[in-house]
Amino acid sequence: MRFMMLHPKQMNDVVRKERAIVIDLREADEYRQFHYPKAYRFDYDKMERWMREIPRSRTVVLYCEHGTTSLMAARRLATAGYRVYTVNGGATAMRKYVDMQN
Repeated sequence: MRFMMLHPKQMNDVVRKERAIVIDLREADEYRQFHYPKAYRFDYDKMERWMREIPRSRTVVLYCEHGTTSLMAARRLATAGYRVYTVNGGATAMRKYVDMQN
């Protein structure tokens, strides 16, 4: 199974239309400073644990700071049968495009 790359300006639409679960893979202090509304913060190194709690029927959108960690996580989730997007450029790129008030 494959995952899809998502441009930050498409994020709000994809999250709404697909009722996606948004996962922030950054450190807690980075999450506190800026995160997508209602995003869950999970540690990449604990992925085996938290991915079991996410239904495979739900779309997952992942992001990290620049996109590298979320890319690795997207590969793992897609291989496990999830429909997955990873945000191209991560939170750094999202800050320019995502309306954080929604």
